[in-house]
Amino acid sequence: MKNDNPQHDIANGIVYYLSRPWALALLLVFVLIPAPKLSRALESGAEFLRIDTDARAGAMSSVGAASSMGISAMTYNPAGIVSMDRGEAALSHSAWYLGSSHDFAGAGFALPGNGGWKLGLSYTRLSSGEIEGRSASRGLSGGFEAYDQSAGVALARRYGAYSFGGTVKYIESSIAGIKGSGYAVDLGMKRGFKSVPVAFGLSVQNLGPGIRYISQREKLPLNVSAGIMFMPLQGFTLNLDAKTYVYDRTTTFSLGTEYALFGGPDSVSGLCLRGGMNAGGESRSAAGAFTAGAGVRLMNMDLDYAMSPQGDLGGTQRITLKKKF
Repeated sequence: MKNDNPQHDIANGIVYYLSRPWALALLLVFVLIPAPKLSRALESGAEFLRIDTDARAGAMSSVGAASSMGISAMTYNPAGIVSMDRGEAALSHSAWYLGSSHDFAGAGFALPGNGGWKLGLSYTRLSSGEIEGRSASRGLSGGFEAYDQSAGVALARRYGAYSFGGTVKYIESSIAGIKGSGYAVDLGMKRGFKSVPVAFGLSVQNLGPGIRYISQREKLPLNVSAGIMFMPLQGFTLNLDAKTYVYDRTTTFSLGTEYALFGGPDSVSGLCLRGGMNAGGESRSAAGAFTAGAGVRLMNMDLDYAMSPQGDLGGTQRITLKKKF
């Protein structure tokens, strides 16, 4: 019989080949192989793209390749937005270093129809406020402002036990009135199991030509992540992520835990405690070596908090509010 839907066959073919064990093995080797063999001796810019946008993930040392869910997954693995059963919105704020602030706003929902597609929208901004200017003689020469921001659109869909997603985002950076812009693509995949409480995740973030300034181009922090989420006890999850920054030649490993004192993912109310740590390479993760936090759920609304000590720098704190509609 002639196939009247060739696009459906193409999608099934992609899912089939990506679900093969050899495909997963190759991606894991790429993440775990020593990074200097993967890239040239160049460092990337756009540091704000490394910063956590979700207090839940931040409290668990930036894990998210396998554990991120809902609209907040756009930053960690866009395949995670398939968990949105209905509309969802999130707002996140952090007082960052040297008087700067980092903010995130996102919203998502299921597209009409029986296709099972989920759509996500996000906006991220790092505002540095006014910075003192200095002349060649070290005297004050007035101040200037700097900011970095990005806006993204994500689509994701579930195919059996697999979820696939992608994000296209516009990136802009400005300092002292000089602006640079560019675009990037994030891709992600997640695989869950019904028989055992385990999930795997893979993501590639910040694929793009970089940020174009007047006469030069700055590379984006291209990275590849692999993660696993395991629930050895009811209400207690362990999350492990490995993340390779290609151009920066570093690989970081993050371990995060989450314990539900009461309630669960589908409960109307609940309370969770979280903690994490990371190590490896130059530890280019946005979170500190040790992180902690908690989350409260009430009437389909989540309030999450994360803290990350940073030694002499003092530390950072983030708060995230999520609401399902």
